Amino acid sequence: MDIKNKNEVVLKLKLLPQTRLFLDFIKFSNNNIIEFIKREAEENPFLNFELDENKVEKIPYESSVYENILDQLYFSNIEEELMKICEFIIFNLEENGYFKIEIEEVSKILKVEKKKVEEALKIIQSFDPPGIGARNLQECFLIQIERYYKEDTLLKEIVEKEWDLLSKGGIDKISKKLKVKHEIIEKKIKKLKRLNPFPINISQKIKKFIIPDGEIKEENGDLKVYIKDHIIPFIKIEFDYEKNMNSPLISIKEKKILEKKIKRVKLIIEMLEKRRKFLEEIFTDIVNYQKDFFKTGILHPLKEKDIAEKKNVSVSTISRAVNNKYLISSYGLIKIRDLFSSEFKHSISRKFIEQKIREIIEGESKSLSDREIAEKFGYIGIKISPRTINKYRNRLKILNSYQRKRQKYYKFSTFF
Repeated sequence: MDIKNKNEVVLKLKLLPQTRLFLDFIKFSNNNIIEFIKREAEENPFLNFELDENKVEKIPYESSVYENILDQLYFSNIEEELMKICEFIIFNLEENGYFKIEIEEVSKILKVEKKKVEEALKIIQSFDPPGIGARNLQECFLIQIERYYKEDTLLKEIVEKEWDLLSKGGIDKISKKLKVKHEIIEKKIKKLKRLNPFPINISQKIKKFIIPDGEIKEENGDLKVYIKDHIIPFIKIEFDYEKNMNSPLISIKEKKILEKKIKRVKLIIEMLEKRRKFLEEIFTDIVNYQKDFFKTGILHPLKEKDIAEKKNVSVSTISRAVNNKYLISSYGLIKIRDLFSSEFKHSISRKFIEQKIREIIEGESKSLSDREIAEKFGYIGIKISPRTINKYRNRLKILNSYQRKRQKYYKFSTFF
């Protein structure tokens, strides 16, 4: 382990309570923070949280399955190298959620150890929906069994060790081999049939409501971000409890506990304010760097590392800060993470990408997957992920490859 890594480990171990809380807060979306404060209020008599959620502005939002999986990734507290491998895996998932690229091949492409790729894949396989990242049907079922039927060791043994017999319908042979009654094996297979052989549908949209983190305003030719304070105005400290702390009926031990709780409330309020200021600074820097995007649709190359170096913080801190955060602007709802673009070597407009996708699909002899379209971009020197293709294709309201294939089939079949 080099000195830098040793220092990082030591720093993690020595994190102060306020630092830990701050890192959690910048990682949380507004929905997460509201739930966090609610739980705190239930356990802390000094914290009074009276928020009428019906009065909080919530915007309906359709996210893709890719976004949902990526949000789970960015919400995970994992090292940067693993994060990059996980991103590669997510971007290369099949449309049904399977991962078909060999571990060794990923290792060569990314120039990382195989065990790191295996570790990253395990992380993806721990995400929802269960079964995602499986390399085959057997592994897909085993992941789901671990999630839903963890105590059923017999079911796991059947799928793990008798898969060949199971796939051939050899119930009698499994029964004899394991010395278990035929009826019990049948019951186990019924449980297996309840599992999902196809974890996801990449084209599926997930509907949710989000609370925007703030808004973008133009001031003197620059763009300024203002974080909306949805929470602090509804937090009150119950000082009445503090008056009773000197009561002779309260023991020294109880008094210490109460003092700790009131310090906790003050710390929460302090870190929420620190979060607001930090996000305003970070988002303003990102938005101003991508000023052309709001005028012409041109997105310049920008990495989390660029912002991290400017603010003298870690990349993981920036990753936490931008995860699952949205801003309102005169151009519509903006997802902060969409303002990063490490995929393009040069500034490329959204219109160019969309036009090129349309041209590729219109000229296809067979229905191309998002990964195949991404490869076509590679032929003209543009590195772009399947996830980005998916995002732009959906904006253009173009069906995925499977749906386009079916559409062509039905058009063809009408002639007969």
